[in-house]
Amino acid sequence: MSVYFITGASGCIGGWVVKNLVESGHTVYALTPHPEKLEKLRLIMKQADIDRIIPIPGDITNPDLCKAAVSLSGAEKIIHLAALQMPFCRANPVMGARVNVEGTVNIFEAARAAGLKKVVYSSSTAVYGNATDYPGGEFSHNSPLIPRSFYGVYKQDNEWAAKVYFEDAGISSIAIRPFVVYGPLRDQGMTSTPTSAIKAAVRKEAYEISYGGTAEFQYADDTAKAFIAVAEKDFEGAAVYNLGGGTVSMEQIIAAIEKAAPEAKGLITFKNIPLPFPRHHDTGELAKLVGPVCQTLLEEGIRISAEYFRAALA
Repeated sequence: MSVYFITGASGCIGGWVVKNLVESGHTVYALTPHPEKLEKLRLIMKQADIDRIIPIPGDITNPDLCKAAVSLSGAEKIIHLAALQMPFCRANPVMGARVNVEGTVNIFEAARAAGLKKVVYSSSTAVYGNATDYPGGEFSHNSPLIPRSFYGVYKQDNEWAAKVYFEDAGISSIAIRPFVVYGPLRDQGMTSTPTSAIKAAVRKEAYEISYGGTAEFQYADDTAKAFIAVAEKDFEGAAVYNLGGGTVSMEQIIAAIEKAAPEAKGLITFKNIPLPFPRHHDTGELAKLVGPVCQTLLEEGIRISAEYFRAALA
């Protein structure tokens, strides 16, 4: 078993990472500015397992605290997931840069101070441009990065900084770029409304998803397992991988929600405004590194999500 240092543990991907690690017997230290927010993990975890998380109160924008926290934990592995989502970066670019860019640098500096030689962190497909920026509206692993948002620019900055840390300090890193993550705990960000729709369906409430079209959807638990897989992989260098998944339409999303919650049939709708993002052509680069990557079928992921929300309501 390993000792893990996690940031963003009360977020969607971070919460599922912590759940998987704790249930597997690993020791988990969680740097969090609000330790009380770890209670939201009760949606997916037993209280006894939440109590096994070792919270370290603090903010990733504080470099000295980050160094002290990593040193205190005695961590062998770091998974850095703390970030402000796209709408928050748009509303407050200065704070977005402090958290998403400065915070990531602080984690690499903490790793350097602790003598750790690898950091796993989250990037985003927001580093790519709009569909009109790519031939056929499609991007793949080696497509040029053309970010169109502060959030995407900050994530691209982290990818370049990680390369410099490898070249200058010998700290290896692996980043994963998820696309649209859905499932319990996904309650923030511009693409979070399909998950809100699942919750509304379980409550028998009407809900309009904020966008339409097609996109690549990834179940939160699968995404977390991908981060853990790369954290456990021996690796040297500074690499970034797109996370693959099934491209589905919003009509398929709603059909799956109605199957999981038949009582909500006709209550879930969507705005017929597609996301501006290009389609993803998955060339399987991540699987070449870690082997088969978990990909829960959409219908099953939504069914499991609905079960979690039902249990919470009960």
